Amino acid sequence: MSLKSLLLATATLAALASPAHAIDCSKAATAVEHGICGDKGLKAADAALGQAYGQIVKAAAGDAEIHAMLVASQKRWLAARDETFADPKDEHWTDDTPWRGRLLDAIRSRTNALARRSTTDPKQFDLIERAQAQRQFAARLSGGSFAGFETRCDFFPDTPASWADHYDCFSTRYYRNNDRVCSVGEDWATYRQYQTRSIDRLVDGKLTPIATCDVDGDSDSTCPDASNDSDTKARWNLQPKIDDAGPSTLPPDLSKLDADAAGSMVEGEPAGTKDDEPWLHACLTDSSYPSADPTSDGSGKRP
Repeated sequence: MSLKSLLLATATLAALASPAHAIDCSKAATAVEHGICGDKGLKAADAALGQAYGQIVKAAAGDAEIHAMLVASQKRWLAARDETFADPKDEHWTDDTPWRGRLLDAIRSRTNALARRSTTDPKQFDLIERAQAQRQFAARLSGGSFAGFETRCDFFPDTPASWADHYDCFSTRYYRNNDRVCSVGEDWATYRQYQTRSIDRLVDGKLTPIATCDVDGDSDSTCPDASNDSDTKARWNLQPKIDDAGPSTLPPDLSKLDADAAGSMVEGEPAGTKDDEPWLHACLTDSSYPSADPTSDGSGKRP
């Protein structure tokens, strides 16, 4: 291979490895790109976003896994942006919910998320710290298949009359220690968040459901919580239906790190695994939990 061909191949791989730092307006192709390029304010905001993205991926250059996670996160945000803001004339955009205003807010919010620094180490980026905390937590477990993150991100409305008020991510987070797989599934509907916890045992490459419960309390199996003594009916469901439990076959392409799934992206929130709770420690280390006591939240059990 000639030097010219080698340089071209390297440049091509680099382009595929990460999204553009900012829109190249000479190649604008979509309504979103044309809209940004035709508006000085949006174009300036996009340039600031590109700069913030460039800085965080540069900071992760020495860590291939976290670097790849950041690239995937940005591609996911760009895809959601392009889908949500694809048509400036869509009926969702009104005087109270203007296309340009919401797009500008979305770009600035993403810029802030990428640029945000750790609350404990001002030199570290928040997203990188979150990924490092995930890695540190996973290192205490056996890991393997069924361990990782399935994340879904989109723009959501805050009220029925609004649209694309904020960008958020909801995930199913799988933790595995030997033959125990404990998962937390989050979703969003009717302007609120829902969370389901599942406990499974790995048998011959498939998950056998052991127990499930819901954090929101809308079902007959509200998750036990020692801090809420008033809910005397809270208990694990020890006879979960297959549809209510985790997947019975290997989830495809689970990401081992995903900072978007690590917890709230609100400034000031702690980084890392928001699932680092007593029930999860008990689930991963005690084969009798929660069958021995379905009303226990696992308090006092640590790996």
